[in-house]
Amino acid sequence: MSYLTFLDSVQTCNIPHLKSSITAPEISLCMAEQISQEGMHNQSYQYLIETIIPPDRRSQVYEFWRTDKVLKDRCEFIARLYQKYIDDATPENYFIALMADFLLEGLYFYNGFIYFYNLASRMLMPGSADIFKMINRDELSHVRLYQKLIPEARKIFPHSVEQIYEMFDMAVNYECRWTNHIVGNNILGITESSTEKYTKYLANIRLRSIGLEPLYPEPKYNKSPYTHLERFSDTKKDGHTKANFFEATVTSYVMSSGVTGWDEI
Repeated sequence: MSYLTFLDSVQTCNIPHLKSSITAPEISLCMAEQISQEGMHNQSYQYLIETIIPPDRRSQVYEFWRTDKVLKDRCEFIARLYQKYIDDATPENYFIALMADFLLEGLYFYNGFIYFYNLASRMLMPGSADIFKMINRDELSHVRLYQKLIPEARKIFPHSVEQIYEMFDMAVNYECRWTNHIVGNNILGITESSTEKYTKYLANIRLRSIGLEPLYPEPKYNKSPYTHLERFSDTKKDGHTKANFFEATVTSYVMSSGVTGWDEI
């Protein structure tokens, strides 16, 4: 929760810097919506933390990225890429910040989401998984935006393919190190091996989406080890997530129809 809160917090500060150089009004509006959604995501994390964690321990959660060395290194790696552009607004640094944004939206959140989907698969904290499902759908809309922006940016801004691959590889290594540090093999359904496979699988599909070859071509990284949890994330279906009638409330978040029940959430 500390890590997820940090990610969305830094996004609300970083996106306006990228948005200031956007001239296409429709893209600017998409980024404005993204900023708003990141703020709502943080509000959701805060709601979870204040519901689950006793008052005397909450500050430890919010400050955990400062006190845990592995998480601090992880967060500082992300922040440095953003800060580089803020300190020196060159075309090269803009492209790096754009790629860092794509990595954050497309790679960094998902091991955290999987943790809660995995619990929900055993009927533990299903309400929290519902919240993450909605956040997940927002994040994938942000991924889609950057999948459109980056191929265009590659035509304009100085960069190298090797630089992109290096950023991806570093992001994967940091993500695996952090997830194994905080979860490891201690949660039923998640292992260090599945974390590596899932993170590298995500990296491969994100690279393909911007027109590049996979960084990890081995067959084992071509399929998610968590396909059985897709019914909880509900990101590849029609929005008709099913649950045990006697143990959970059936919820559905379908973009094309009216969304009701916000007061209950």
